[in-house]
Amino acid sequence: MRTLKLIVTVLFAALSLSVASPSHAIENVRGKPYHVTQKHGPWMIMVTSFRNVRDEDMRKDGLTAEQAAAELVFELREKGIPAYAFSQDAVKGQIDTRDRLGRDDRRIYAAQRDMICVLAGNYEAIDDAVGKKTLSFIKKFHPRFLKDTKSGAIVRADSAERGPLVGAFMTINPLIDPKDIVQKTADKEIKILNSGGRNPLIKNQHKYTVQVATFAGKSATPLGNSTYRGREGWFESKLGGETGFNLDRAGEEAERLAAYLRSKGSNGSTGLNEAYVHHDKFQSIVTVGGFDSPDDPRIRVVGEYYSPKWEPDLRAVSQARRATGAELTQEEKDQMPKVRTNHTEYLPGPTKESPPVQVWTFDSAPKVIPVPRVK
Repeated sequence: MRTLKLIVTVLFAALSLSVASPSHAIENVRGKPYHVTQKHGPWMIMVTSFRNVRDEDMRKDGLTAEQAAAELVFELREKGIPAYAFSQDAVKGQIDTRDRLGRDDRRIYAAQRDMICVLAGNYEAIDDAVGKKTLSFIKKFHPRFLKDTKSGAIVRADSAERGPLVGAFMTINPLIDPKDIVQKTADKEIKILNSGGRNPLIKNQHKYTVQVATFAGKSATPLGNSTYRGREGWFESKLGGETGFNLDRAGEEAERLAAYLRSKGSNGSTGLNEAYVHHDKFQSIVTVGGFDSPDDPRIRVVGEYYSPKWEPDLRAVSQARRATGAELTQEEKDQMPKVRTNHTEYLPGPTKESPPVQVWTFDSAPKVIPVPRVK
């Protein structure tokens, strides 16, 4: 038999687990292998990992890494915690170098050693309430077999007093691509954020659209002795007043603009005012049109319509000329210096003399974006 080394930390992404209620008994047969599959998780708890020691450190008594993992799985299942073993194969790498005589040489090194990991729990989210309680329990858990000196375990020095499993943490099932988990979480959030809108972009049946306006809330990054350090919630409340502009307000403005553009009509087959809204965690955007190809000629029409224009710089008009109230001729406008102004839409007041009720300034560069798809 070989001695083993207990590794409290291992290179895996963060995970979550759950303690099963005693009323929900789970199968637990000593010595029977319980292996991780893609059906487990997707969030689990990385309990710990075991590795066989080097040949020169072998002892006649003691457990192998595989036996130790099986014992830990058994003891966790005794507590009603669904635990599993996962074998992490060794990974070898190579590096090109030169020997002492200057000749090319290639060295092989162990980038990752063989180890057996023990994972526990099956949860949909990293912040699962039961998973958090289970993780707390596991960190304080002292397996019986590790208390037996005949097991041959070598526990890391900084974990000896606090417990051999103090390094447990939440992670993703190693057999599942983390990108799939991220996409699933993002899709859920996007569905919620866009569920109450009148013209959600995710309902656009085409492949592409043109982003023309962006609305984002104000933000602060506390540095040094910043007033907002530790009081980010207070900062957010300050933005919520009549003069504030937070993410909720940004979303409302995007919805208003899209509704206004649609109220103007479609402007023929170009779909200039076929507006949509899309909300995410950081901003809200307004897009126009739906296209099945990024080379659709109508995209250019939409882009040119909502692009910035070069307008005469009226600051160049003399004060005396302004006092006359006379309108500038086209020739005078052509000769004046120009300034670049973003496209603007106005919601007119009740009368011609009234100021606009609402003014929207568009992005400085409309861009083609893919229509987001939510699964």
